[in-house]
Amino acid sequence: MRTLGGVILGLGLALVATGAVAEPGKLHNWGRWGAGDERGAANLLTPEALVHAAGLIQKGKTFSLAIPIDMNGPVFPGRLNPHHTMTVTGADYHSGGDGLSIGRLKFADDYIYMALQGSTQWDGLSHGWYDDELYNGVPESAIRSAPMAGGATKLGIENVKDSLVGRGVLVDVLRHKGGTLAPGVAITRADVEAALAAQGTEIRPGDIVVFRTGWVPGFYALADPVERTRYLLAPQTGLDEDLAPWIHEKKITAVAADNVGLEVFPPPEGSVGLHGALLRDQGVYIGEIWWLEELAADCAEDGRYEFFLAAQPLHIPGAVGSPLNPLAIK
Repeated sequence: MRTLGGVILGLGLALVATGAVAEPGKLHNWGRWGAGDERGAANLLTPEALVHAAGLIQKGKTFSLAIPIDMNGPVFPGRLNPHHTMTVTGADYHSGGDGLSIGRLKFADDYIYMALQGSTQWDGLSHGWYDDELYNGVPESAIRSAPMAGGATKLGIENVKDSLVGRGVLVDVLRHKGGTLAPGVAITRADVEAALAAQGTEIRPGDIVVFRTGWVPGFYALADPVERTRYLLAPQTGLDEDLAPWIHEKKITAVAADNVGLEVFPPPEGSVGLHGALLRDQGVYIGEIWWLEELAADCAEDGRYEFFLAAQPLHIPGAVGSPLNPLAIK
């Protein structure tokens, strides 16, 4: 008969054999899908889950959950707003230039320079960690800056270029709380479970769960740039750390919100926050700066808070995040 100590030792040796040893006592998915896994909780989006999600399309109604990619949107302090630049315009031809013309055919051309997490976006598993290891025991030295082989040499966003598509669930915390949430308030597990019960919605393994707080619409309601900056720097409503065990229990693939950091800001002092608990420990993807107003109104009208969600990132090898235009289809 094996003793309890022997069982624990055996489990520890098994994790060492995979090269992935998470912090004792932490809920994690290290080694769950193999030593070399770079997809994390995206593995929960099985073909069966995707087929089920496709069956949620009943009205053929679509909702873009993206804000405009321009100079005017909310960006986490320290990041540049997107810059959209025209290199060839109709005015160039009008003033006598030839631009990109081929024969009689004329073309316009433009570029965009932006932080990959400077608009509606996903945080990849290589975006955030604590100590010196990322998800599944990947060393922090795997994130490099060399021009030719830089970026995330492991856990890059390209690992889910064909994923993060499946059943989406809106948790309308804002509506459940009466339409207002105080700045800096933490949305707890109890809040989320109460909102889901009120909606009559259940969470399934592999779900992409989206939380409505009203923060992004609050930003756009301000016209003055100075007021917008103050709004960005002020305490922000977001998810509480006590949701990390719930997310693990429910086997959720990704979580997103209509704020710039998902979790409450500023986070508790000395904490690794939800970013550490989700990206690093659980391999769960984080979405930020989503637009949820039209979707929320439709869900409230028909009472259905589940939908097919297409939210695949751009194929950018080595990127630690990606902008996207998530589409909810009901």
